[in-house]
Formats: sequence, structure tokens, C-alpha cells
Amino acid sequence: MKGYMENPELKKSSLVFLLIMVSFLLSNYLMIKANNEHLKEDYINVFGSITAKVVENHPELEKEIVPLLAREVTVEEAQKGREILRQYGLTEQLDNQLFPYIKDTFMENETGILLSGLLLTILLFIFNYVQYGYFYRNIRAFSSAAKKIVEGNYNLKLGEEKEGDLSKLTRSFNSMGGVIRANILQLKKEKVFLVDLLSDISHQLKTPLSALILNHDILLTRKLSQEQSQTFLLSNQNQLNRIQWLIQNLLKLAKIDADAVELELEEDSLNETIEEAIEILESKAREEKVTIDFRQTCPVLMKHDRLWLQEALINVIKNGIEHSEEGDVVTVELEENPIFTRIIVRDQGDGIEEKDLTNIFNRFYKVKNKKKNDSVGIGLSMAKSIIEKHKGYIEAKSKGHEGTIFLITFIKHE
Repeated sequence: MKGYMENPELKKSSLVFLLIMVSFLLSNYLMIKANNEHLKEDYINVFGSITAKVVENHPELEKEIVPLLAREVTVEEAQKGREILRQYGLTEQLDNQLFPYIKDTFMENETGILLSGLLLTILLFIFNYVQYGYFYRNIRAFSSAAKKIVEGNYNLKLGEEKEGDLSKLTRSFNSMGGVIRANILQLKKEKVFLVDLLSDISHQLKTPLSALILNHDILLTRKLSQEQSQTFLLSNQNQLNRIQWLIQNLLKLAKIDADAVELELEEDSLNETIEEAIEILESKAREEKVTIDFRQTCPVLMKHDRLWLQEALINVIKNGIEHSEEGDVVTVELEENPIFTRIIVRDQGDGIEEKDLTNIFNRFYKVKNKKKNDSVGIGLSMAKSIIEKHKGYIEAKSKGHEGTIFLITFIKHE
């Protein structure tokens, strides 16, 4: 009962119904009281006329008759009186119109009861019409809104009351519209993403496939020495390796961007995760004659997916190696404070121009670099997606000829 009375509509209807019933009972009470006064007056008139007639003919009976009118009669007296009156045709079956003094009172009682009942019926009918009209208007509003949602209009919003079940239903309906709108937008976004992905894969595979086709035609149509054939076969092997690497990384990036990757977050040593990523890149660093210096002041534990975070760190550190000169040092620092955990990757390369800084995390965006011209441009984009899935963020700072700094920050939550 308490739950139902929280609804403002039920409160209003209950109050109106109570007012109608109280008004009806009060009016009936006043009408009955007035009719009783009339009955009392008729009672006095009838017995007064009888008393006057008897006293006129028998004055000695006055003192006996008047006290009889002010007291209740016994059953025997009432029965005897009925028998006498019945001899003259005065019974309960006699029409009210034949009772000269009380016929008006009877008529007033009957008319009053009929009118008050009719008035109560009309009021309850109006009250019922208004109450259900209000609910059916809301139902029609819900039906119309549902129809518009089916037709593709997801931006409508129904008005909300302050409290009550109808208000909760309205809020739920609006929330449902918001969820459907978000899902539709997500589907459109995924569709665009799929189209872009297919376009990117097609674009990135076009060059190595063209080289493979060209080399294959040369091998088939021309007479080549063993050394020349070996050169073309080696070129094909490189192109195949490039295609394999492209497909693997594009699929990884697609899975991350499509939110199809479930990270296995565990409380683990971030120091060891960074060290393993650096070990994987040691051979590449030696090949480029670049040194990787890992600086750490204390053990850091953080919830993360070790394999995926290593993937991100490898791409960032690898970017630093590729943009460094022989003899340069790529520094990786790990720092922690009560607010955040931060990984800093710093290289000594030529740096990145201001116009490129805002785009380096975009997929397939390549910064011109005299040392590295065959970069595809998906490493930093993948690193950004992985780091953001860890609830972190990455930013780059650079000045001309002063190297580049990548800041990877994970805010600590309570």
C-alpha cells in the first residue's frame, strides 16, 4: 500500500474520491436532518389537530391526551390503535398522497435521495473519465513514441514527473531510447570501422602484392642467372614477411578498436613487464647500434595484462629506436607517486614537428624520417588503443632536434 501511495496520480485520485464521498455524505446528512425537522413539524400538526378536536368535544380529556403524545406507546396500545384505524381503511398500504400532512415530506425524501444519487453518479463518471483519460493520454504518448523509435527517430524524449511508477516508466522508456540510439550509433560506427579497415588492408597490401606479382612474372618469363633468381626470391620472401606482419598487426588493431579484446588484468610487476619488452627489442637495438637504458627506482605493482601492455611498450620503444642515430640512447623511466604511475620513453632523434604531434597516434600516419621510410604507421595507434584499454593515456612531447618524449600515465583509482 505504501508503495502505491508514492504515486502522485493515485494520491490525487484518492483525494478527489474522498472529497466526493465526504460531500455526498454531508449533503445526505443535512437533507435527512431537514426532512426529520419537517416530519417533526408534521407530527405536531397531525396530533395537534386531533388533540384540538377531542378537547373541543371532551374538555375533560385534555390532561390525559397531551401526556400521551410525549411518551412512547406500548405494543398493546399501538396494536389497538392500528385495529381501529384499519376499520376506516388507514393502513401502511395506503398511498402516500392520501396522508395530507406527511406526503410532502415523503416526496422530498424520495426526490432528495434520487437527486443526490444522480449527482454522485455524474461526479464519479466525470472523475473516472478524467482519471482514465490522463492514463490513456500517457499510454498514447508511449505508443506514439514507440512508433517513432521504430521509424528511426531515436532523439525523442517523454516528459518526466517528479516521482511515482509512471515517472519511473517514463525514465525507463527514455533510457531505453538512449540505449537504442547508442546501439544504432555503435552499429554505424562499426560499419564505418569495417569499411575503413578493409580499405586500409587493401591499401597496405597493394604495394607488396604488386612487387610479388612483378617478381613472379620476371621469374617466369625471363631467363635469369641463379644469383639473379636468388635476389628475386629473397625479395619475394621479404614481401611475404611484410604481408604476414601487416595482416597480424592489422588484425590485432582491429580486435582492439572493435572492443573484441578481453584484457586479463592481474596485479603484476610493471618493472618485469618493461624489462621483458626491452629484452624483445635488444636484437633490433644492437642492429641499429642504439642503447636502451631502463631506469627504475622501486618495484611497482599494477593491475595490467602483461602480454598486451608489452605489445604497446614494444611499439613505443621501437619507435624511439627507429628514430635514433647510431650511438644514441633510448631511455625508459618508471616512476610512481600516490596519484599515478608513469612510464617515460625518451629518444635522442631529430624530434617531431608540431604539425605532426597531433596526428602521430592516428592509424597509418607516418612522420617523414630520413632513417626510416618503410614504416606503416600502425604501431603508435595500436599502443594508444592498448593503453586506453588499461584506463591510461599516452601523449608525446617534442622539440626540433631535441628528441621525443612519450608519457604513458595510469591514474590510480580508489
